Amino acid sequence: MSRMDAIVIVDLQRAFHPPPDLVERIRERSATFPLRVFTRFVNPPGSIIRRKLNRNSCAPGTPELDFFIQPGPGDLVLEKFGYGLDPLAVRRLRESGLRRVLVCGGDTDACVLGVLFSLFDGGIDCSVDPSLCYSAVGLHEAALKIIAEQFGTPRDLAA
Repeated sequence: MSRMDAIVIVDLQRAFHPPPDLVERIRERSATFPLRVFTRFVNPPGSIIRRKLNRNSCAPGTPELDFFIQPGPGDLVLEKFGYGLDPLAVRRLRESGLRRVLVCGGDTDACVLGVLFSLFDGGIDCSVDPSLCYSAVGLHEAALKIIAEQFGTPRDLAA
C-alpha cells in the first residue's frame, strides 16, 4: 500500500479523450491506494469557462461527464466548476483525514495544476507522477516544471 492517503484522479472524463494507455496506467496504480478521489469537471450554462474561453463541453447531464474508470464503493466523487476544487471540497477531504495525496489525470497544465493549488492551499501535501498525467495541448513538460517549483514534486514521490 502507498504511504499516501489517497489518489486524486482529475477529470478522467469522456469529453477529454485521454490516451487509452494513460487510463490503464491510472487504473492499475489507483488500485494500490486505500482511497480514490475522482474529480468531475461540470461546465454549466453561463460559466466563465463558456463565456471567456468559449469551451462548451461537459454540460450538466451529458455523457461527456462519464468517467473512463468507474468509481467504486467507498470512492469519493467531487464535482468542480473550474480548474481547481472549491474550498468546501478541500475542507471535506481534510476532515476525512487526508494529509498526503498523489494527483494524476488531465490536463497537467490546467486542471491538474488547479487541483494541486487547491489542495496545497488547503494544507494537503501533493505529489504527481508525470507518467500518470497528460496535456492535450502539449504543455505537459512546462506544467511539470511549475509543479516541481511550486510543490516539490515529483522528486518526493512515494514508492
